[in-house]
Amino acid sequence: MVCTGKDMALAAQLIREGKLVAFPTETVYGLGADAFNAATVARVFETKERPSFDPLIVHISSIDQLDELFLGPIDPRVYKLAEAFWPGPLTIVHNKQPHVPDLVTSGLSTVAVRMPSHPMALELIRQSGKAVAAPSANKFGCLSPTKAEHVIKQLKTIDYVLDGGATTIGVESTVVSVSEAGVKILRHGAIIREAIANVVDVIDEKDKVDTQGLPAPGMIKSHYSPLKPLYILKEGIPETLPAGSGIIVNDARVMPHLPEVKNMALSQDGDLNEMAVNLFATLHAMEDDEQVREIYIQPVEEKGIGRAIMDRLRKASYNYQK
Repeated sequence: MVCTGKDMALAAQLIREGKLVAFPTETVYGLGADAFNAATVARVFETKERPSFDPLIVHISSIDQLDELFLGPIDPRVYKLAEAFWPGPLTIVHNKQPHVPDLVTSGLSTVAVRMPSHPMALELIRQSGKAVAAPSANKFGCLSPTKAEHVIKQLKTIDYVLDGGATTIGVESTVVSVSEAGVKILRHGAIIREAIANVVDVIDEKDKVDTQGLPAPGMIKSHYSPLKPLYILKEGIPETLPAGSGIIVNDARVMPHLPEVKNMALSQDGDLNEMAVNLFATLHAMEDDEQVREIYIQPVEEKGIGRAIMDRLRKASYNYQK
């Protein structure tokens, strides 16, 4: 059984020793490893059953660590973004130093870096003395973990789970690339496009991506999925659903009461931020309910963090789109 607790000194020691430690960030739980220990990073991929073409995000606790990760001269826009949004849920992709292991970056010439704002994450990185490569602490393609128990459910062979309770944002970080071509949003998250555009000019978001060379995590079409079929509702809340279904609505005030159907709401009053916080935890609850065979969920308005929510839902339901 995986050991869990709040022992920061132990968790930091394990990172230094080349072990795997799951830890909370403000977004989701990450599976942490010393980013410069290629053997340990390989174990991350093995444990998650993650394809080698999907790069990892490296987590830092100080801006000074950028020099060991980003190839100089570092674009001034990197520092502008860092000043505006770090610590916080923004990942920056930039040209990498040659000594950053190719396994971390999937052989790309760039590396993804962020400074989390969760105090336990920052302290773990500080105490370990390492830059920490940390994808989400789940099996590849499955639901992201927003609680320690979500990690334990999926990962049985890691060395420690640093338990920080439930995460406060609930969806993965926004990812931007900074290059000569400009600043491009690669993945939506809690830092919304409008906020980024107030700091730097933002170019068109997504061109077609070759899955043999993904510039950032979370860009595969099918991802973040429960182990049961998930369908996005297209025309409001239905009057009937098959027995054994589960339905997730946005607002508890309009909760349907359908016979033999499990009902859950992402928010008490339709608040988008609350929906993001509760998204994965609610999907985990539906996944764990033995009475639920398939899940239906309301879409949200694509504004602000709603863009990130819909990005996750489209990927989570990709194999079951009707």
